[in-house]
Amino acid sequence: MKKLSIIISLSAGLLLIGLLLPTVATAETVPSKPGYTLDFDDEFNGPTLDKSKWTDYYLPHWASDPSKAKANYRFADGKLIEYIAKDQQPWSPALDGTVKSSAIMSFNKNWVHNFSGTDQILSNQKTWEGYTTTYGYFELRAKFSDVGGGGHQAWWMVGMQNDTNDWFHSQQTAEIDVIESFFSKPKTWRIAAFGWNDPFFETDWELHEDPVPSGNPTQDYHTYGLDWEPGSLKFYYDGKLYRQINEAPDYPMGTILNIYTDAGSGKGNATFPKSWSIDYFRVYKKNGGYAIPKKTLQNIPSKKYLTLDPNKDQVSLTDMSSDYSKWQLVPKGKYFLIQNAKSKELLHIESMKNYVEHGHVPATNWSAQWQKLDYGGQIYFINRWKPNQTIAFDPKTNSLLNQTFTGPNEANLWQN
Repeated sequence: MKKLSIIISLSAGLLLIGLLLPTVATAETVPSKPGYTLDFDDEFNGPTLDKSKWTDYYLPHWASDPSKAKANYRFADGKLIEYIAKDQQPWSPALDGTVKSSAIMSFNKNWVHNFSGTDQILSNQKTWEGYTTTYGYFELRAKFSDVGGGGHQAWWMVGMQNDTNDWFHSQQTAEIDVIESFFSKPKTWRIAAFGWNDPFFETDWELHEDPVPSGNPTQDYHTYGLDWEPGSLKFYYDGKLYRQINEAPDYPMGTILNIYTDAGSGKGNATFPKSWSIDYFRVYKKNGGYAIPKKTLQNIPSKKYLTLDPNKDQVSLTDMSSDYSKWQLVPKGKYFLIQNAKSKELLHIESMKNYVEHGHVPATNWSAQWQKLDYGGQIYFINRWKPNQTIAFDPKTNSLLNQTFTGPNEANLWQN
């Protein structure tokens, strides 16, 4: 009995020690994605925001008083809860009126997203990047607000404008709204995209708002995914393809996660706080990368390969594939650049000669942009500047002509 008493006392003592010691959370294991490697993640387990990854100020360079742009948020049950408090002040009255916002961003940089078109920033910021990138599979698991009234939750991405600090001349200004879902429409998912100054991506707003295919976004957690590749944006709901946009930016973008009220989505009601809950944010990169393939373009009737001679401006054909007969079809919005993999020159018809030219012309020249169309598994090209012109083989001269397009035929069909 004495021995049993000692054992019981020892067990009780160990239990007491266990209760007094701080609890150490078990590290969360991020699941792998077949064919991809994890590049970035935040599981939002708290108790504080990881400031190496995020800032908790919303576009502070557009706020004359950046303190009003600071987010309200907390952590609970391994989730980030962003919220709008009842007494919260508008984040930038001078530029955005009565709009209230709580956001975290993966960057902080002057001039990014000049939504109002102003000619000066309101508070100078030191450039900081926690995570910006080009391409990848991005996934967010979240539960939407159920307060009703005006407002919305958002996950969106913006171009980092690394080409120039001058917003008005930057072409790296795209916006992708992966989530922009309104409180007043709790069972819908809105996707939007716009290029702003980017001449190659969505020159008009691309807007889609549809019911979610299953579940209740305000009552349950669901995953929202974006697979961003050259020339393609694919949106996923709970792992299933939901929508696709066949255009994509090709430069680094940063991430913003936030909640609004009194914005374009409507004036808020009297229910506070207005909040949404984020479980995790993850980014995976495709194994093997995102390089555009270097391939030959073989003319169907002649079986010859499109090539160039660096000493001549006329594009020609060859029987044997060489370094100068490899090409990259570079997506630029709805069009493609046909770029030589060796010389980096572009096919174009800038001089309107009777043959197709090559050279280092600007990518923004419509004469160097081509619509790629499918015809029974083969392709043909129509010029953007002169939509009645195509790239065709002329058997009489054994050369390529800038030919008037009358429809797909053997002369202008290619295998890539």
